[in-house]
Amino acid sequence: MAAAGGSSSKRTWVVDVEKKLKEADKSAEVSRWERHCIYQVPPCMTNIKSKAYQPQVVSLGPFHHGDRDLRPMEEHKHRALRQLLLRANRPLDDFVAAVEEVTEELEGAYMDLDNEWRADGGGRDRFLAMMIFDGCFLLEVMRCTAADGKQVGDYAHNDPIFSPHGILYMVPYIRRDVLMLENQLPLLLLQKLVEVESGKPQDDNAIIRSAVELYEAGIQFKPSKTLSLHDIRFRRGTLSMPTVSVDDSTEYMFLNMMAFERLHAGAGNDVTGYVFFMDNIIDSAKDVALLSSKGIIQNAIGSDQAVAKLFNTISRDVVLEPNSALDAVQRQVNGYFRQPWNMWRANLIHTYFRSPWAFLSLAAAIFLLGMTIMQTVYTVLQFYGGDSNSPPPSAPSPILWVIYTVQERR
Repeated sequence: MAAAGGSSSKRTWVVDVEKKLKEADKSAEVSRWERHCIYQVPPCMTNIKSKAYQPQVVSLGPFHHGDRDLRPMEEHKHRALRQLLLRANRPLDDFVAAVEEVTEELEGAYMDLDNEWRADGGGRDRFLAMMIFDGCFLLEVMRCTAADGKQVGDYAHNDPIFSPHGILYMVPYIRRDVLMLENQLPLLLLQKLVEVESGKPQDDNAIIRSAVELYEAGIQFKPSKTLSLHDIRFRRGTLSMPTVSVDDSTEYMFLNMMAFERLHAGAGNDVTGYVFFMDNIIDSAKDVALLSSKGIIQNAIGSDQAVAKLFNTISRDVVLEPNSALDAVQRQVNGYFRQPWNMWRANLIHTYFRSPWAFLSLAAAIFLLGMTIMQTVYTVLQFYGGDSNSPPPSAPSPILWVIYTVQERR
């Protein structure tokens, strides 16, 4: 009754909720959830067997950092960082600067990250230090494990973790902890650390441009003479690819064939490499439309967007086999694309030929330049061949009208 007879003003919490509803941005929410890739397992799952989700010897990332049973490993993380810095012959500041560039992306990888680790909570430096220590430790464990039982020169022969004895008896426990969902490090972190250590940026040839971008750079597409996945070739600016029919069964076919290649030793990497290649050149429906117009894709499932989504989805966690024939094709295409003339051509098309008014503006500017040159030549000839006291002719008014009209319409 008191509420019914109260003031007509809205409650504070109602006003706050209505304000948040108005400010809610659906696209921002989608991008926010897409960044998450490392999660905390909810109690409804851990109740089955909580030990299966908890690291036993080492914490990687923020979710188990500082756990009492895992603290002894922190000393070994410091030693791993010191040895990595000595071997790389690079100052710590270089690693800090590289990781700091992507700190927001690293924070976004963790769902429900506590505020003590975030920049707005004053924990940016603490988060940055943890990422570097944990990342360098994991890289050193991987390096020593790859030594296949041999002594790694920059560690003591009796090192409890990084010696052959430690690799044999301690790394199996570390490897188990690395598999824990809550005990993960973003791949981006390891890539940045490796780039600084090796002094080499990520290989630009690992990713190929989209079909539309390649086409704008002058690369032509045409169907191969056969349907073999081996018949993908790049020659004289033309990329030849086998025609693929995309229907309702295509997704299941590719997924099962890729699973067979992963599980059966000696099966090769042909289908997996092809799917990886198609995912790289297909970013949107425009790429599918272009490939369809060239006879490379036969779309039997409807929209071009559905085809793009299919290849982008089934290619998750897929990699291209190094030094394969398809890897060589990808490098050839990237090399052609990066040639100065082709890059200039692509930029010209993207900037001036996507919009008719941008093209008209460019044409008008060229026309104006030509008329200005003609006027200058005419003035010079008149000065030396005729009466030097006569005034030069005025600029043609139609040119100014064209420029004005184009600019107004843009």
